[in-house]
Amino acid sequence: MSKCHHCQIEIKDRTETCPLCQGVLELGGETGQFYPDISAKRKQMGLFRRIISFLSVLAITLCLYIDYHTENGFDWSLIASASILLGLLWFLTLTNPYRGYRGRIFFIICSGFAYLFFLDYISGFSGWSFNYVLPGVIFLVNFVLIFLMIYNHRCWESYMIYQIGCVLIGAIPIVLIYVGIVHHPILSELAFGSSVLLFVGTLILGGQAARMELQRRFFI
Repeated sequence: MSKCHHCQIEIKDRTETCPLCQGVLELGGETGQFYPDISAKRKQMGLFRRIISFLSVLAITLCLYIDYHTENGFDWSLIASASILLGLLWFLTLTNPYRGYRGRIFFIICSGFAYLFFLDYISGFSGWSFNYVLPGVIFLVNFVLIFLMIYNHRCWESYMIYQIGCVLIGAIPIVLIYVGIVHHPILSELAFGSSVLLFVGTLILGGQAARMELQRRFFI
């Protein structure tokens, strides 16, 4: 067992540096204060994640193999495989200790849309994923941004870069309207307008702090 003289704690992990101050550890000593051994729990979680990943790959392989030897083609197996893959990605994201909550939220939203787009494509592409799901995703992201800005109000300006990204994504269905892919433009126009309104509103209400955040991000 090692001891950190700076933090006055004993470290149960097998490491050469203190996890709190990153100082070099010394052997021995009884301080009465311990830093818990979390390496065993991380190893257990890592093993569990690998087992789930292997079982998911096995399930996908079985679906493709069974469907290949039937007369129905690959339709149901592709949908089942995509569903299993989505569940695996969500599980790995939610159990990843190094991914922040913002990354988890936006990854789940984006991967969910990709899954629904795949369902639309594999079923003949009637366009419902772009006509309805994509605007719904944009509305959802805007709502999440407002909630996160209120919840984490001390660094609300850090979410402006996400607002800009949402404006750019919101412009995609607008472009798709003019190329003839989106046939019901009302939701797409409202979604794009809400993204622009949220960004402009933040820029106006944020004042100097919002302008300084843009200068820091884009060096303008």
